[in-house]
Amino acid sequence: MKFIVRLLWLSAVLALAAGSLLAQSSTTGALTGVVTQDGTPLPGVTVSARSSALQGTRTTVSNDAGGYNFGALPPGQYTVTFELAGLQSQTARVHVGVAQTARADADMRVTAVAEAITVTASAPAVAETTEIQTNFTGDVIEELPIGRSLMAVTSLSPGVVSGVNGLQISGGQSFDNLYTVNGVVVQENLRGQPHNLFIEDAIQETTVQQAGISAEFGNFTGGVVNAITKSGGNEFSGSIRDNLTNPQWTQKSENVYTQGAATVGGARDPNCLYNVPGSTTTCVKQVVTAEPLDQINH
Repeated sequence: MKFIVRLLWLSAVLALAAGSLLAQSSTTGALTGVVTQDGTPLPGVTVSARSSALQGTRTTVSNDAGGYNFGALPPGQYTVTFELAGLQSQTARVHVGVAQTARADADMRVTAVAEAITVTASAPAVAETTEIQTNFTGDVIEELPIGRSLMAVTSLSPGVVSGVNGLQISGGQSFDNLYTVNGVVVQENLRGQPHNLFIEDAIQETTVQQAGISAEFGNFTGGVVNAITKSGGNEFSGSIRDNLTNPQWTQKSENVYTQGAATVGGARDPNCLYNVPGSTTTCVKQVVTAEPLDQINH
């Protein structure tokens, strides 16, 4: 009997562990690119990535195809340096978003004197992944007259509409979506609405994934909303916000609109809103009136 009880406990623990693994989400990003010289892939180039969001410097070397890749990078602004003896060093600046793959390419040039080239990275012409996603940084959200909740930010993404119980992503019901903050699921189980278990100003950025989502995510058939909070650094920083409201700012209407309907029998009336199905002698008319508040006693 004790063996059976222990087996049941072990099965329950494994089931919970498996469920948590399926619900895991990415809180990092990736950086990739190709190094060339006159259009030819250039191997052996030292590529370094630095950021205030990263402890230390990540370094790698371009492969035979000139490619390089940095995985599991904390989201933020990165400075990428390309160096090879006898060639001009180049520097690219690029933003790595949460659950996104950024790109920074470099075309090295031969030089006889010390010279450095700085490149401002732009959006790649070809998608790095098959995922359809939208990234919103905290700076962008601060400039928009919208709410700061996960649902308010998610509603800005294409393919997202308001449903009966919440937001629908790519046609999925609200309870089919997955909302995470720092990789932790924050939605309730009935309707799938996210709880605001955080201070909105602490959100660094949010990525809304609609289709072609990586297999690392689970427990969803709609979309995945991935948010991360700001991390610390070498300098103190913070924010303060105060929300003000006043009933006097809401203007009250002087009229209350009442709406009624009536049926009229007789010949077909061209002024009818619509004819009753199966009848040629009955139509429905709609009347809308407006009356001052002081004349309505209800």
